[in-house]
Amino acid sequence: MVDFRNIVVGGVSFRALRLRARTTLVRWHVGSSDPAHPPTLPLDAGPAIDWSSEGRAGVVAVFNGGFKQAANAGGSQVDGVTLVPMLAHRMTIALDAAGHWAMGLWDSPNFPPRGFQAIAYRQNLVPLVWNHRVTAAGMSSNWRQWGDPLGEVPPEPRSALGVDARGNLVYVATMHPILAPALGAALVQAGAVMGMELDINPYWPILGAPFAPLHRPGTLPVQLPLAQHSPTIYETGWERDFFVALAEPNAWRCEWTSAGLRAPLGRPQPQPLGEHCGRRTPTPNPSTTTSSPGSTTLSTVAP
Repeated sequence: MVDFRNIVVGGVSFRALRLRARTTLVRWHVGSSDPAHPPTLPLDAGPAIDWSSEGRAGVVAVFNGGFKQAANAGGSQVDGVTLVPMLAHRMTIALDAAGHWAMGLWDSPNFPPRGFQAIAYRQNLVPLVWNHRVTAAGMSSNWRQWGDPLGEVPPEPRSALGVDARGNLVYVATMHPILAPALGAALVQAGAVMGMELDINPYWPILGAPFAPLHRPGTLPVQLPLAQHSPTIYETGWERDFFVALAEPNAWRCEWTSAGLRAPLGRPQPQPLGEHCGRRTPTPNPSTTTSSPGSTTLSTVAP
């Protein structure tokens, strides 16, 4: 379901975590203070792991989200509620009711993929990796477009999220001070065909994974070396948004899924997970056909 390794770029070590598309699902959670959200936001999207439903499936990884709302790096939606308005030309990860993911550019023709009905979106800046390469923006000397560093010192600990050629989700991060080109290079080395930067600065990158799925609060020994926080903070509540990866059922005909969204939107629609057995929903898989970030996203294909 999950594997991890260390990647070295320019003498800097990165921790890389890969989530298998066939055997894991992902949910996005809002922090207690950022982004701002209504007090009625359901447990499945709240500031702590929802052990009542996510614990049934089994937690296999947790990791940090993107920039603060005030950074104007992009929008977010969850459970039928727009928390921050979506922005054009921002790299976006979309999650559907079954926890499948799709990544691409908001407002591009094929994103989300046809038939993909998302219950959550999270944006963060422009693409860092596209078509197996670090983008021109990622290689630019304009370091300010990749976040506001502490003390105006551009090298910072950074994290990123991408999708590989098989549709697996890849997270990379380091607590060593780096710039965006090194982060993008680490994503590419981890196999990403497209990717986005997540949060930066020493206080925010957090990663955790257990050796077996957790059905209740427990230890997360696979971590980001030198991180300032234990990933167990996600078990009880954290101030910033984060992602939770869960284990699919052992039976290939079964999957964890939720109700999905119904019109009208604008009010929270709880999405607790339940086990569904039958024909599995196809998992999105990336299809890159051009180097232009504005013209290619993801297509839905059979796994």
